[in-house]
Amino acid sequence: MLQKSKLRWIPAIAVPAVVIAGTVAIPSMANAGVSLPSKSAAQIVALAEKSAGTSFSGTVEQTANLGLPDLSSFGGATSSDDGSGVSDIVSQLSGTHKARVFVDGSSKSRVQTLDQLAERDVIRNGTSVWAYDSSDKSAVHLTLPSRDSDTPSAGATPSPGAVPTDPATAAASALKAIGRYTTVSTSDNVRIAGQKAYQVTLAPNDSSSLITTATLAVDATTGVPLRVAVTAKGQTDPAYSVSFTSIDYSTPAASTFAFTPPQGATVKKIAVPDRSAHAGGTTTKSHPGITSRNDRIAKAKAEAQPTVIGTGWSTIIGAKLPTSAVSALSSDDTLGQVFTPVDGGRLLTTSLVTVLITDDGEVYAGAVTPSALQTAVAAQ
Repeated sequence: MLQKSKLRWIPAIAVPAVVIAGTVAIPSMANAGVSLPSKSAAQIVALAEKSAGTSFSGTVEQTANLGLPDLSSFGGATSSDDGSGVSDIVSQLSGTHKARVFVDGSSKSRVQTLDQLAERDVIRNGTSVWAYDSSDKSAVHLTLPSRDSDTPSAGATPSPGAVPTDPATAAASALKAIGRYTTVSTSDNVRIAGQKAYQVTLAPNDSSSLITTATLAVDATTGVPLRVAVTAKGQTDPAYSVSFTSIDYSTPAASTFAFTPPQGATVKKIAVPDRSAHAGGTTTKSHPGITSRNDRIAKAKAEAQPTVIGTGWSTIIGAKLPTSAVSALSSDDTLGQVFTPVDGGRLLTTSLVTVLITDDGEVYAGAVTPSALQTAVAAQ
């Protein structure tokens, strides 16, 4: 059954980020006459599942079209940032971003971006994860629990900063909505980065979601996700798309995943807690001795775990911001221009997602209307 997919096909790209962007334009003639054997949506997903551990390298392009001003200058070499990552995240909300992506199996990956004349890298080699920003010669090093090193999941590798994500990572989020919340159908075959691809379209059954459809393109031969595009209500063009513009299925050289901080770089080490110590990592799971929903939420916040409100496409995720991020938002007048003051905090409204940052340093985000998000948060 489609809804029981374990999603083990997702390559372990170390690029979790706020995936909010626009469409990658592909001429209609480029997709003319793409003939492939007929497959159902379930068969296409099954093909994608088999791509787990596939090695490749390629160029990815992400573009933003959320009705916001051009924010691409944030987070680059000319941007003032305190290391909280806030500017990096905001910079992804508009403009076009490109990255080179390298994957060797399920535990080695590298994402290399060039923005504002600066280079940023996120490199995973087994349990070791490095993030490096050449603009200020800063590096962050994480050591993952050993159980994570063998898990072919895009969510297994945390990223200290926001960089353009890849189709595999974005597809993981889209496919999690499959089930009673979603109508799944096939779409026209396409050609992406020179590869013939099948397409699956997901349409939320929840009218309160800002998302109209999410379309996933899968390489017809390898099953690797090549593009994800999300359309928001009231928009003709997708409000989110991330796509390979070129891809090579040769195994990248081992040296690609080796990293040593350059001389003079500042290095910060971050401890990653073993997820097995927490029951599921979210407030949707029960904890021994916790008898009320409010107690579970309080425990999750104390353990720096995310708070989950709602289900399906209307799910809202909440978390406690680092002190540095709260300070950055408070002191940066330019960042403040994209947030609207509301009772108890500040609100960022886009065509695809709504974000609320409370005065006490909590952030809530979901693909829902501002009123729906504020009502859900107030009910906590």
